[in-house]
Amino acid sequence: MTSHPSGRDLTAELRAAGRRYLGDLGPLLDAADPEGLVPPRSRELCAALGLLAEAAYGALGGRRRVAEVGRAAAMLSLLTKVDDQVIDGLPFHGGAAADRGALRERTRAFLAPTLASVRAARPVTGEPRCALAAALGRALLDLGGEPSRREHLLATLAAGWEIQVEAVAVLTAHPARVAREDVARVTRSISGAWLLMIAMVGTLPEDAARALMPAEEDQFFAWGWAIQRADALADLAKDLADGHVSSWPGLLLWERAGEPYLAAARRGAAAEVYALVRAHGVDRVDRDGLAGPEEIAALGATLAGLGDVPALLAWIHAYLLGRYRTHPLAITAAEVSCSAP
Repeated sequence: MTSHPSGRDLTAELRAAGRRYLGDLGPLLDAADPEGLVPPRSRELCAALGLLAEAAYGALGGRRRVAEVGRAAAMLSLLTKVDDQVIDGLPFHGGAAADRGALRERTRAFLAPTLASVRAARPVTGEPRCALAAALGRALLDLGGEPSRREHLLATLAAGWEIQVEAVAVLTAHPARVAREDVARVTRSISGAWLLMIAMVGTLPEDAARALMPAEEDQFFAWGWAIQRADALADLAKDLADGHVSSWPGLLLWERAGEPYLAAARRGAAAEVYALVRAHGVDRVDRDGLAGPEEIAALGATLAGLGDVPALLAWIHAYLLGRYRTHPLAITAAEVSCSAP
């Protein structure tokens, strides 16, 4: 697991932050997620990402509102996860047979109340998730600072919500009916926008010296490309069960393995899909597969002005890579591959 260049244990720090913020936000999250769709591991990791905003805030000179920045960012991370768990599920999107236009409209309509509740800083419906969104809106207002920075963050949130609309429509489509560049764009944008908006919370208080520069914002999407490629492999079994047959690794498998990939996915034969991943090099370190140490180091250098932000992003990538490589089906696929004549 990635550690800080100073030798600090980022894993321990993130786990402590996750527990700390969940201790405060847990009841609000429980109400917003009554079915428990967000599992405990995801809750802790999402809450821990409050540290990303704290790191950005400290790098920009902020000192007085660290805990409030981290809490608001943790709330934002958790809110997006609550919505994502619904729209990513097969019962919501209906799989590859669903009409894409109707699916986009249905997803947009589902997400609209939470975005509106953040903007208004009050629940726009009686749904518990809107109470969480409204609490986030109030927390962002309470951080104060230049109104233009908050408006920029809200615009980024709106763009992120729309990215989720497009992601559901693209990633659940039949891979023969999506363009490679669209899958790549969505893959890059999912994590890029999410991590950017979380970090941007650290720019809000007035003692933060500046907003993020456009070049820095762009680099979050470059990080998103590396991180989401690893995330899609880490979540491969779940994505297959949810009908995400055109995730980035799914698209590569369609290109390289063709119908046997889709046949295995339709049967729920996850072990066969993992074996295909290994056989066709989908999990190799290359421009289409996983990011290697050189790519991660180059990405880190581009955000050198944001303190611990690059180290935290590198930790996220390493964590997701570790989740994939330690998945029992990935281990089995590797063992079979190594023992093959």
